Amino acid sequence: MIESPNFNRRGFLLPEMVIALSVFSAISLALIMGFISLERNFAATTDFATNHTDAVRISDYLALDLRRALTVQTGQNNAIITLPAYYDANGSPQTPQLDGAGGIYYGNAGSSVQVHYYLSEGTIYRQQDAGTPQAIAENVSDFVFDVTDLGKVATTRITFQPMFRSSGASQSAIDATAVNDTVLLRNTRTDTGSSVY
Repeated sequence: MIESPNFNRRGFLLPEMVIALSVFSAISLALIMGFISLERNFAATTDFATNHTDAVRISDYLALDLRRALTVQTGQNNAIITLPAYYDANGSPQTPQLDGAGGIYYGNAGSSVQVHYYLSEGTIYRQQDAGTPQAIAENVSDFVFDVTDLGKVATTRITFQPMFRSSGASQSAIDATAVNDTVLLRNTRTDTGSSVY
């Protein structure tokens, strides 16, 4: 027996296909835009965390060196800090000695170490004497260093360039990234004129 073709099977009509394709395209576009938005937010969060970590690192380095500083010389995006030579050439701690005038020195009398902080192409470097510079903060917009209160207080202001900007950061966005520090220079606290210690 020969079966007759089944004419009751139906497929989608052209208007139904167009509507289904439009709905599928809209949902796909929404999903793609959502994924792109999530990726951009992840990148922004990562960039913020990187800048925050750099800000904490530079703040710690500066505070440690400034508290031990004997002298501080400042310039535009530049600072040279002179520290006592706490360690010898082999990295061993040196024994402190009295100089007979109420001061303390390490190693040979008058020996010191120079630490140079400077901004170069958006990166702040820390260099000790003639050693290799170490990058401690990246994507920096400006590095302002000032010594006030008769040479006893050092203030620093570091602003970072916001990375998550497609058309460049506005000045208010850069100002919002500023990290300010104020450190008392303990080794230069003696003031013979007023006997403040």
